[in-house]
Amino acid sequence: MLFLNREDMQRCMSLEECIAAMEKAYRIFYEGGFVMPHRPCIENGSNTLLYMPCFTADGFGTKFLTLFPGNPRKGKPMIDGMMVLNNAEYGSIKAIMHAGFLTALRTGANTGVMLKNLAPQNAQTCGIVGMGVQGVFQTAFACTVRNIRTVYTYDHNKKDAAKFKANVEKLIGRDINLESCTTINDLMAKSDIIIAATTSNTPVFPDDESLFKGKTVVAIGSYKPHCRECPDALVKAADGIYVDLNFAKEESGDLFIPLKEGTICEDKIHQISDVMYNPDYKNHTAGNTVFIKTVGMALFDTVCGTEIYNAAVEKGIGTGLDF
Repeated sequence: MLFLNREDMQRCMSLEECIAAMEKAYRIFYEGGFVMPHRPCIENGSNTLLYMPCFTADGFGTKFLTLFPGNPRKGKPMIDGMMVLNNAEYGSIKAIMHAGFLTALRTGANTGVMLKNLAPQNAQTCGIVGMGVQGVFQTAFACTVRNIRTVYTYDHNKKDAAKFKANVEKLIGRDINLESCTTINDLMAKSDIIIAATTSNTPVFPDDESLFKGKTVVAIGSYKPHCRECPDALVKAADGIYVDLNFAKEESGDLFIPLKEGTICEDKIHQISDVMYNPDYKNHTAGNTVFIKTVGMALFDTVCGTEIYNAAVEKGIGTGLDF
């Protein structure tokens, strides 16, 4: 059994290789080559435990993830946990790895895949709302798939912009131009791509359709039906709404609430796997007003985790353990 910590995992794959792993996951998703139940979400007050198993032809994996929103105030990461990979033939454990890092990595790579397929080719500016760990990875992957010249940031907790910039640059291996914004409106006006990576239960953007016109907006934070980062104005302004998983319509308040209230209809929502792999798909709206809502899925963790494991074995990275 191989144990991989955060540093081990980061040495295994480049950002481009992570995007390729996610594209592989979407191919498996489109072709139906997996078994993945809806993830149980166990709540204890504001804290949450997610249990995320998935089977593929190459093996199976299970991610145990904790989400403790109060952790950042205590100097701890909000997301933590463990990813376990199992042998396909025997069911034995072949690897244990850092689930918090895997989540940040594959969530960022997922956004990279979405932007690669849906954002305008000439997008040069990106606005990041929420400067936590997820914000760092979201920025890094946006800069990987588009020639982003300036990154605009906003965080109501007034986080250290210099540290954020350094963390992004470490991931992408080059300098970026970063500017902090004092208001959300300022960030939105300056950004071609806008990404929300917050823990907010209520919309972080103004309810004004005009602010979203011509933008590509990604929201990754809302993972419960009563929580939403985006207002009705966004779903109304969007020419197309794209999800990684149809379950997002039930799991995230960003879609569940406007669907329940009749603000939008389901036929406005499309799966990114159709954009990528369905030859009959004809509703692509890249370059207009696009809303991307991701909730992630266990298939991403299993495929990305397996690719990391394979790279670790090939490169001799990690620590061997015996039970």
